[in-house]
This record gives sequence, structure tokens and C-alpha cells, in this order.
Amino acid sequence: MKLLFLLLVAVNLALFAWQQGAFGTLPDAGREPERVARQVEPERIRVLTAEQAQQMRDAAKKSAAAPAPGPDGAQDLAAGADCVAFGDFSEAQAARVRPRLEALGVAGRIEARSVEAAGWYLVYVPPFKTRAEADRAAAQLRELGVREFMVIADNTPLRFGIALGSFRDQELANRHLADLQKRGVKNARVADKPSTVQATRFLIRGVDPALGAALQALQKDFGAARLSACGPG
Repeated sequence: MKLLFLLLVAVNLALFAWQQGAFGTLPDAGREPERVARQVEPERIRVLTAEQAQQMRDAAKKSAAAPAPGPDGAQDLAAGADCVAFGDFSEAQAARVRPRLEALGVAGRIEARSVEAAGWYLVYVPPFKTRAEADRAAAQLRELGVREFMVIADNTPLRFGIALGSFRDQELANRHLADLQKRGVKNARVADKPSTVQATRFLIRGVDPALGAALQALQKDFGAARLSACGPG
């Protein structure tokens, strides 16, 4: 009996210690409120007002309706667009493009804007003090086998310099410079940044799928031109 009494006392003490957390907590049973609260994370839930809900629906519709870019980054006009930018063109190109756009029936929906477009990277010999010095340098270039160059006579910061070529891509300009240096042209360099030129960009509004297809066909005649979404404004 004494042994049984001692066992009962030990069991009661162990039960009390467990209730007080002396042995840690049991694994989640999956039904207690604390676990449910952790799963739901109520602090992350907020009730939207009717106005906020409508704004989210409008944003989703706008995102779904926006024309997707084509594989080359150009705008896909299969579904049409509110406004399409077509450019950029030099003055001479713009004079040829505009009548062709108007022939598509967009005369009342077209706007021409003047924009600054990236120009070309110039490979050049820095300016000399006089034209005579520039001419002597040009003669030395001929002796080195360089045939394509031009003494700059315009009244610009590069007056009496020598232009050795201009390139749309800076890497191509650097390759040309390296070739010139192999020939013995030691004082040539590449412009740090491309010159900027004034260009014309056409904005066409209310483009339906048929007009979009016509614009994409027209673009093929002007390989460097791009069709893109109109910017703000």
C-alpha cells in the first residue's frame, strides 16, 4: 500500500509539472485557435471599400487591354491601340512618310512632333589650329592608306578636325578606331557620346486592328523606324 501511495503522489506531481509547462508544449493538434490564427494571419486582411475595389477592377481591365510588345520589342497592334508612335525620322524621311500615313485615312488623327534622337558616334582626329595643318594631317592619312575621311570645315567646335567615320553603334566605332591605330593613326579617337539630332515622330490616335496591320506593313519600308506606345502627354 505504501508503494502504491508513493506512485500516486509521483503521478500527481508529474501531472502538475506538465500543466505548468515544465516539459515544454505538445505539438500543435491542428484544432487550437492559436494555430488557426497563425495560418490566417488576420493582421494582413483588410476590407476594401467599394471605391478601392472598383479601382482594382479598373486597373486589371486596363492591364488586360494594353497591347503586348512583339518579340523584337515593337508594339503588337493585332488588337489596335489608343495611340501609336511611329518614328523617328529625319526631315527628308518625314516628308516621304507623312503622305503615306495620310493615304491610310488618318489625316485627322495624326500629329508630328519634333524630338531629339540619338545620333552617331564619330571617329575623328581632334581639330588643328589652322586649315593648313589639317590638310597636312590629311596627306599623312593618305600615305597610311586611309581613304575615307573628311576635313571638317564647318564653323563648329570640331572645325579643322578630321572625320574618319560615324557609327550608330559605339562598339563598331571602337573597332574602326582599333583598325586605324593598327595602320599607324595614333591621334584618332571616338566621341564620348553620340551626337543628338532633331527628328520627327508621328503620333497616330485611334488605331484599330486594320490600321495597325497597315502601319506594320509601312514600317517594313523604313527599317530603322519603330512602332511603340505613345508616351505621356
